Amino acid sequence: MNKQELLTRGEALMSLFCGLNGLEVPPVFVRSRAEWPFGACAYYRPTKIEICLEACAHVGTAGRSWSFPGYSVDRTPFGVIAHELGHHADVTKSSRSRGYLGDYSVRVRAESGEERLTSYCPNDGEWFAEMFRLFVTNPNLLKAIRPRTHALLARDFQPVVKGFWEEVLSDAPDRTLMACRRKVDEARRKYGA
Repeated sequence: MNKQELLTRGEALMSLFCGLNGLEVPPVFVRSRAEWPFGACAYYRPTKIEICLEACAHVGTAGRSWSFPGYSVDRTPFGVIAHELGHHADVTKSSRSRGYLGDYSVRVRAESGEERLTSYCPNDGEWFAEMFRLFVTNPNLLKAIRPRTHALLARDFQPVVKGFWEEVLSDAPDRTLMACRRKVDEARRKYGA
């Protein structure tokens, strides 16, 4: 699947999720590399998402690339849109916000007490957006590896994706599935999930 197809799938899932949860769908603006002065591949500023497809990851099937739609690591356009939707949900649910960071994400992180999902979590807003991304794209994987965060998000949002996490990742490489199983086993030991 190419990056444009991943973006289209991500936008469709975002629209379904927003419709189900009464959120306004933020518009998405695609920018070329030539007009993209940022290090990140996308950003959210109320109330829009901007993304540079060239800066997003390809689907990882070998080597050092592990991004895969619905996996705990997903820097493809599909996952990036869901991540930016997390910022939108945070700002929408917050009583106070500045830029892409709201007090809702701060409360969820503090209440869950769970560690970050990926290495991209320099603050509460990014921690939340990464958790939210997985809640949108593969909620049962989030439930298996970060059960308290899943429970907190499920209080306020209904997931669109309903399948067991392995069903969502049915076309993933074996190494991705094995990594997921290790993460699920680790979470069972750590959180008793």
